[in-house]
Amino acid sequence: MQKIFLRYISLIIAGALAAMLIFGWLMQSRSARNNMVRNSNEKLDQVVQILNNSDAELKNLSDGLSEDYLTRARAFAYIVEKEPDILDSRKKLNEIKEMLSVDELHAVDSDGILTAGTVPKYIGMDFRSTKQSKEFLSILNGKRDYLIQKVQPNGAEKKMFQYIGVKRRDEPGILQVGIAPDRLLRAKKRNELSYVISRVPADEGYVLFAVNVKNGKMVAHSEGKRMQEVMSEFNYSDRRMRQFRDGKFYGSGDRKKFYVLRRHGNLLLGTGVTAKALYAESGEQMGISFLYLLLTSVIMLIMINYLLKQKIIDGVHRIAYDLKRITEGHLETVVEEDSNPEFRQLSQGINQMVGSVLEASVKVTKVIDTVDLPIGVFEYHEDSDHVMATERLRRVLRWSEEEAEQLFCNRKAFEARLQEIMNDPLAGAEEIYYVSKDPDQWIRIHMTREKGSTFGVVVDVTEDIREKRRIEHERDYDHLTGLCNISIFHRTTERLLESDIKTAAMIMMDLDCFKGVNDHYGHDWGDQYLKTFAGLLDTLNGPHGIAGRRSGDEFCLFLHGYNSKDDIRKAIEDFYNRIEEKKILFPDGDLRSIKISSGLVWVSQGDSYIRIMKDADMAMYETKRSGKGFLSECGK
Repeated sequence: MQKIFLRYISLIIAGALAAMLIFGWLMQSRSARNNMVRNSNEKLDQVVQILNNSDAELKNLSDGLSEDYLTRARAFAYIVEKEPDILDSRKKLNEIKEMLSVDELHAVDSDGILTAGTVPKYIGMDFRSTKQSKEFLSILNGKRDYLIQKVQPNGAEKKMFQYIGVKRRDEPGILQVGIAPDRLLRAKKRNELSYVISRVPADEGYVLFAVNVKNGKMVAHSEGKRMQEVMSEFNYSDRRMRQFRDGKFYGSGDRKKFYVLRRHGNLLLGTGVTAKALYAESGEQMGISFLYLLLTSVIMLIMINYLLKQKIIDGVHRIAYDLKRITEGHLETVVEEDSNPEFRQLSQGINQMVGSVLEASVKVTKVIDTVDLPIGVFEYHEDSDHVMATERLRRVLRWSEEEAEQLFCNRKAFEARLQEIMNDPLAGAEEIYYVSKDPDQWIRIHMTREKGSTFGVVVDVTEDIREKRRIEHERDYDHLTGLCNISIFHRTTERLLESDIKTAAMIMMDLDCFKGVNDHYGHDWGDQYLKTFAGLLDTLNGPHGIAGRRSGDEFCLFLHGYNSKDDIRKAIEDFYNRIEEKKILFPDGDLRSIKISSGLVWVSQGDSYIRIMKDADMAMYETKRSGKGFLSECGK
């Protein structure tokens, strides 16, 4: 009887499902066509709006770029006025080019000859020789102060460029900047109809196109030659257009599409979509509806079948499930099956046994927690998901109560979390790991595994590590300046000298007139004077520099790993500039910068620490004998 009842119910539900699906498909198809017409009109409105605004946008962009480029040309003229010799250095001209974000820089003398610039092959060019360059001679004739050319082929190579020239302010001549017109050309391309069509978003299966109604040729499209072939057969009469205003299918076979068309001047703008794409969403919605109804029917059948089941089977399953959780380590599980007296008595016996085990475990935990030490203990078995742990373990590992509860109930997650901590060990220490870096905290983890069980002890050793590091820092770093002392500097530099360090240099530095500062303002101010200089010197500490205090007012600096000597000279020059810019207010109200004398020696392969220190020292004292306040290179 149960099978017959289920069979009839299944037939009734299947018939109802079929009727609902047919009605739903008809409604969804109509809605899909209406949505296509609405979305198509929105897309065509976007195209028309872009076409109407394109010319004004292009003109505004062109005017704005011309003003911007004139400003850069005048900036170039101002730099040359302040430093005319810069025209003799191609390197500096290239730096100015990058700074101004232009592509070329040129200088033309009063005779119209290009004498300097960033393009070597143009040097010597006579501006009278080409029509494009001859326009700039009006600046030399005094007819104008500047000239902004439109984008055109240049006279030298016929490549598309835009040039802006201004009159030199320091002597007769022309200064010129050149810019590759990529941005303007891209803007023109964006205003082309084919680009506009390509940028309007279209879903898969949709096509957007424009046709010249006078000759029937495709102006722009998003589907290529295949689309051209379909529209070449189209009738562009007004009557035909009205038929497609609210959407209509056109074509045959795989060319058949649902089109929406609109007239715009001499253009026919339109969208098309395949039947597959048009009804894709409708099919998906119908599929979801079918699955929902089918699921509902299955649930109904399951509920009917459930009513026929014997309650005793469910009771056995529930007790078996609770016992399985208990054996997996979830000792907090309570068996509450009371569907009959036998099951109730069995449940009470199981709960009493588990309670005895938990009571013994709690006693052991309390004994451990009574010891006032930052120690946590845990234990787990490979066949169990539960982790036994003391409360102090959570505090040592800085876990929240919620996080700890989740981890203690999931052995694999607990092991993964411990492994994550053990993946960040403290260098040079055994079984010590980072547990936090803000603020710093270190722990020692020791685990023992035996017969499938794992027992672990976690100890907070943060204070021990901090004390050790404090002692090491006081040993290796100068307490006043914070720079490394000469011993650390010596060891680190010798280690680098033994490796391939590319270009390197040793620099000795001495604060000028420091004794006078101490005598005149006192030792406390002298210490502040040292700290200020050390702070500036510390900026060179890093992957390519080591700075240290040698003694008193003497400091040493080892620069390494640079690509060239010029790079090192540039780094030192920048350092001297920072010292000069850092003005110090002295106790008497005087505002001055720190003055130092320095000596530099270049490091060669095989040089020893003692030799380069001695040579750098000699170069520094040569600086002090020659006037102080600058850097001397050994051998110069």
